[in-house]
Amino acid sequence: MKKAGIIVLLWLLGAAPAAAAEPPVSDWVQTGRVQFSGTDAFFRSQGLASDDETLFFSWNIGLSRTEIDDTSVILADNTTGAIPDDLADSNHNHIGDIDVADGIVYAPIEDGPAYAEPWVVLYDADTLQPTGKRYLLPATLQRDGVPWIAVDKPRGVAYSMEWGDTGKLFVYRLSDFELLRTVALSEPVPRIQGAKIFRGNLYGSRDNGSQKSIVAIDPDTGQVTNLFDRDLGEGYEAEGIAFVRRPTGTEMLATGIKQGSQGYTEMRIYRIGGDETAPVLSAPAFKPAKVRPGKKLSLKVSSSEAVTVSARWLKCVGPKRKPCTKTKPVGIARSLVLPAGTSRTALAPNYPRVGKKPVRLTPGRWQMAVTPTDRADIVGARKIVGLTVLKPRR
Repeated sequence: MKKAGIIVLLWLLGAAPAAAAEPPVSDWVQTGRVQFSGTDAFFRSQGLASDDETLFFSWNIGLSRTEIDDTSVILADNTTGAIPDDLADSNHNHIGDIDVADGIVYAPIEDGPAYAEPWVVLYDADTLQPTGKRYLLPATLQRDGVPWIAVDKPRGVAYSMEWGDTGKLFVYRLSDFELLRTVALSEPVPRIQGAKIFRGNLYGSRDNGSQKSIVAIDPDTGQVTNLFDRDLGEGYEAEGIAFVRRPTGTEMLATGIKQGSQGYTEMRIYRIGGDETAPVLSAPAFKPAKVRPGKKLSLKVSSSEAVTVSARWLKCVGPKRKPCTKTKPVGIARSLVLPAGTSRTALAPNYPRVGKKPVRLTPGRWQMAVTPTDRADIVGARKIVGLTVLKPRR
């Protein structure tokens, strides 16, 4: 990669202003595919969710939980009777695309073809048994059922839409599923089979013709963005969608059914830019490596790609004449953005912070632990940068 010129950045360690909403990610590239057959194909044919540690699947009447890397390892199984008996007795026969947050699975349950009572039923994520909490959504809004539920934990809300020709997003309060507002969309996006929140945007998997598009919806403004068409053909039915965030990178997972395959279901795996390579920092150093208290620092480092770095100060403890083998964290971790290539970052003299209070580096030996993360959320190896703070001149 061509080296960038040396760029001087000012790292402000004060309270940062609220970040603007990120634009939706469009450059997803398929990097893998998992095929299910037999009963697994049926039991994983509808919804999909993840708590970043395990995967959750739904089908018409059941739920299951598996390991992420090996879906043959079933951790919890409620595949044949997840719909509560009284709902099953009243013709509720379809669980749509589910979501999970804080140990609770949120399952939308329909009573097709009448679609008179759209429910959201809550389940314990460990056992997949009902918690006893359920919420009836307004059938006057969810006129053709409740095909999916997407939980937005930071905002304390959940989203859903109609399945048919709709131009509205429904926003429910997560604590009791009271309708808070309806957001008008910039254009109708019918046939969304599953949706999840990722980086503040709602990503939906559509079963639209042969395109099988992935779209993004801004839940505040209703702006719809067609991210990309998967072009899987008319004989393919798109289903659930989920995001898994791991140190090896974020994966977007999407399930689907190949029509006429006698129970063939698959899960396709997508990564941002197809990136599977961790970012690498090299030759990090402070210039100068020895400073008096209160003096500005300059951190020089080379990065294999543009990254966001988490930086944390560590105070060396133990005998002064021995290597710095023991450290104590001071203040809180801070972030800075580094370009690809070699850069120099100017650091203000008030180095670590505890809340909003600056803490100066006292005389002695210090280290800064810097950990890079790239735009695909892949976490690179941590690097340690040493610094000596000299005693003040008399």
